[in-house]
Amino acid sequence: MRDSEQPKSTSRRIDDDDRDADTGGDVKDAAASDAVDVEIIDLDAEDAADDEANAADDDVEEVTIVDAETPDDDANDEASEANADDDADEQSEQADAAAKHDDSKDVVADADAKGDTSAKDAEDSAHDGSDRSDKSDESADAASTDDGSARGGFHPIRTVKRQWKRFTDTKFYQVWNKRPKFSYGAYLCVMFSLVLVADMMLLWSIDTKHMYDPQLEHSFFRQILDSSYHSLSSTAGILNFFALAMVYLVCVTVINRFWVGTAVFGALAGVYAFACKIKYAMRTEPILPSDLGFLGGGGGGDNVASFVTDEYRPIIDHGVPLIVWFVVVCIVLQFLDRRRAFIHCSWLHPIRNMKNVFGNICRVAAPVLSIWLIVSYAGGLSSAHSSIREFVNEIGYSPIIWNVGDDARANGAATTFLSLTRVKAMEEEPGYDEAMMRTINDRYAKQAKAINAERDATLTDTTVINVLSETFSDPNRVPGVHFNVDPMPNVRALGDTTTSGLMLSPGYGGGTANIEFQQMTGLSMANFNGSLLSPYQQLLPTRPEVFSFNQMWNDACGSDSCSVAFHPFLQRFYLRNANYRKFGFSHLYTLDSNPKIKYAGTYEGKSGKSGNVTDEQAYRNVVDEVKKNASADKPAQFIELVTMQNHAPYPGIYGDENEFFAANESEVPDGEKGVIANYAKGLQRTDEATRQFLDELDAIDKPITVVFYGDHLPGIYTTAVDDPKNSLALHETDYFIWSNKASAARDVQLPAADAAYSSSNYFMAQTAQQLNARVSPYLALLTELHKEIPALSRAVTNGGTWSADASITYLDAEGKEMDPKHFSKKAKQLLNDYRVVQYDMMMGRNYLRGMGFMDLPKR
Repeated sequence: MRDSEQPKSTSRRIDDDDRDADTGGDVKDAAASDAVDVEIIDLDAEDAADDEANAADDDVEEVTIVDAETPDDDANDEASEANADDDADEQSEQADAAAKHDDSKDVVADADAKGDTSAKDAEDSAHDGSDRSDKSDESADAASTDDGSARGGFHPIRTVKRQWKRFTDTKFYQVWNKRPKFSYGAYLCVMFSLVLVADMMLLWSIDTKHMYDPQLEHSFFRQILDSSYHSLSSTAGILNFFALAMVYLVCVTVINRFWVGTAVFGALAGVYAFACKIKYAMRTEPILPSDLGFLGGGGGGDNVASFVTDEYRPIIDHGVPLIVWFVVVCIVLQFLDRRRAFIHCSWLHPIRNMKNVFGNICRVAAPVLSIWLIVSYAGGLSSAHSSIREFVNEIGYSPIIWNVGDDARANGAATTFLSLTRVKAMEEEPGYDEAMMRTINDRYAKQAKAINAERDATLTDTTVINVLSETFSDPNRVPGVHFNVDPMPNVRALGDTTTSGLMLSPGYGGGTANIEFQQMTGLSMANFNGSLLSPYQQLLPTRPEVFSFNQMWNDACGSDSCSVAFHPFLQRFYLRNANYRKFGFSHLYTLDSNPKIKYAGTYEGKSGKSGNVTDEQAYRNVVDEVKKNASADKPAQFIELVTMQNHAPYPGIYGDENEFFAANESEVPDGEKGVIANYAKGLQRTDEATRQFLDELDAIDKPITVVFYGDHLPGIYTTAVDDPKNSLALHETDYFIWSNKASAARDVQLPAADAAYSSSNYFMAQTAQQLNARVSPYLALLTELHKEIPALSRAVTNGGTWSADASITYLDAEGKEMDPKHFSKKAKQLLNDYRVVQYDMMMGRNYLRGMGFMDLPKR
């Protein structure tokens, strides 16, 4: 073989052999050995340098790719969108790391140069050749690795970069990188379509006529759409659409991934619709904010989960897979869509260019604005005079807050839910803290001590029965209405022997639970904002604990068995089932409770049958409870009865047995006159049943006191409502406080100044006064306030329809309206303290409860 054909290293070795011939043999052998070793080191070093050069080229190529992608994503689709916009910052960071890597290679090159010099010096010292060879081998091995010791060990970022570069060179990636980027127009179409579908699901969820039938040929989803698409243009459909669209917007802007946000929204809408369907079918009530307490292990979660019976199992069996598949499809679409972020943003380089600046501003502003929008909308629904309320009123919004089932049907389940999420019951009290409440507690503890010095009875030694008689009021007091036959002679006669008078009601034609709330807690609707329509619906579910007077009996007997309630209707109205448990009642007996109310018969007249349980039947439940308790010699009880007999409507079920048609001398149209006559006949039946009820209680040898009152007038006085001068008369009902023979307060009658006019928040203070019973600081406050302002209420009149009004009416002992500007200094102090106490109980931290403000004095 010619020299020119031999490898370079071999030619150099032959030249060395020629030179060795002129020198000595031993020296030649040693030098040859060293020369061979040195040449091996040089070869390895060159290989390592080549490897590093190739790696540097790779890094430079990667940096070049990053630089090409960052300026303008839309300039070159294939190159600029190899990765998503939100990966650009990471790649830029990697480019900086690559530059630093190049610097480190320069250091390595310097080290190699120094190593070559050392190797040449080593030729003069043959005895160190072996050691030097070992070290050179170790250096070559280190240099030949991807990330040698000269570069600080294994570097995961560079390794990942190199693997990513290899992946991007594959054909699969080249095809994958050409997948489409969905347009915002496509997103808008998806959002519109999905909101429509969710709207139809909510409309279906409150439709009791259309349940899922597995026997039909149409699928589960098809049955939902077929039963509800025609209602999309209704008020409920339109308002649902607005509410759902805002929820969708929040999901997408907060998560900032369109398809993930879509999956979350769809899952939420589906779960809510199916849960509503089950709850509404069994209780005619949609899912409410208070039901979400199951997330924390309490609240109303059992009210939903416990209702899933075999009858509704098909809805769950088909609904859950439908939601799961929808979520899976959305996740797949998130990968297929090359636009990962819904709104472009760059947190690492926020001001690198205008695109990043604008994107970051939008990324922050979009979720903030969307959340603000839905919160403002929810708050506006509960505020009667808000601009949002005016807007939805134009669409047809008419809240039916006393019946959430009817409200959901009329206005949409989503609207009902939002209207109950954000209600500002009271304005914040300036200076509210524990020290302020301590001052109020001390002030009325002294007042209670002064009152108790003149009293000797214990309030909880007497069984107190509160009877809220539905719409019980004398029609002869209504302007333009008169009967020449008294419809309530027995109740009227009680005014001669016991405490009785007129109660100022905050409602007309509705709002029963508000009057009930005042009687149960001693608080007044007058202290709440006008936007709070119903504490039972909008406030109590949000409070961890609520004081009510029955708890004084619970404390006295050491058990909630001393508190029991009866309501011959459905427990869902005004959420009484949940609220009465929070009040501390052992049981609320209703038509749908477990166990149910025992006596629930209705009245059948000559011309028809009533749909409501009679007062006679309702009273039998209470009498049985009192007799059973007395025979067992158990402690006194607090009993609440809410009747239903005289609830609207008032059909002509009596025929010619109704003498009030002939006795009606009212100056109203004939149609209105006939309805009033039917109402008067029902009132007469209540009057007779009440006399019988009191007679039975009189025969029981246990002290019993009955607080009886009508909650509001029926909404049938159309002619009187048209004249604003009649507003006060339309808010006055009848009440009395009566004690049986076994009570020391038998035939006790409070003076007219303390009884002629009242409001239901004062009833317990008046009962303690009639029984000569010692009081708590709280009852002392109510006692003193009643003396200064006998009646107060936030009166509302709107043709029988419940609505909000912020006006407050104050009455003196003669029933005349009082001007707050002329209140005495004491009256102003009492009113201010009363408002602060209510704030502490309903909005604040319940400081007073811990201070013993509601506790009766020990025996």
